[in-house]
Amino acid sequence: MLIFSSLATAQDANADLYDAVAPADSAYIRVLNLSDISIEVGLTSKTRSQRVPAGQFGGYRFVPPGSHRISIGEKTLEAELKANTASTLIYRDGQLQLLDDAFINEPRRAQIAFYNLTGTDATLKTADGQHTVVDTLGQNQTGSRMVNEVKIGFAAYQGERLLASYEELLLRKGRSYSYALMPDASGYRAVMLANSIDPSE
Repeated sequence: MLIFSSLATAQDANADLYDAVAPADSAYIRVLNLSDISIEVGLTSKTRSQRVPAGQFGGYRFVPPGSHRISIGEKTLEAELKANTASTLIYRDGQLQLLDDAFINEPRRAQIAFYNLTGTDATLKTADGQHTVVDTLGQNQTGSRMVNEVKIGFAAYQGERLLASYEELLLRKGRSYSYALMPDASGYRAVMLANSIDPSE
């Protein structure tokens, strides 16, 4: 689920936390780098590439709807990006895979997206495992949910088995957050962030 804070209270006291306003009917795309090195991501309609560190999400970049080419090294992907949609491009083992993110404008609530990038089915629950937040996902699947503004911690579970924990965070209304479960050696790694727009051209 995706909300950009530019659509929320522009005059908020914490204005530096909020993103630049994208043109109406933009499409949004970002890269999740699952390689072990930083990458440079090229995108048609943008003059500057975007650096994405190993194991991290890049910020969403907005583009006009239509056909776009995303390039990482010698790898390229042609994608038809529609207005008012958002996508995450996974880069792993030299391969590119495009995932559709849920897109919504609801400034009264916080948005959560959970990404399962492991070979194990996983469910996002409250940290104590008592309540399901995002239902069970298979490999390379994403799910989302809206919640009220709250300070809370989450964890990824396989059934009753704890896979990884995410630290407690204040989820602010009008913002969106990503929680990813990634493979890490013989275990799992939890990555979370407040989603943002990269306004660079």
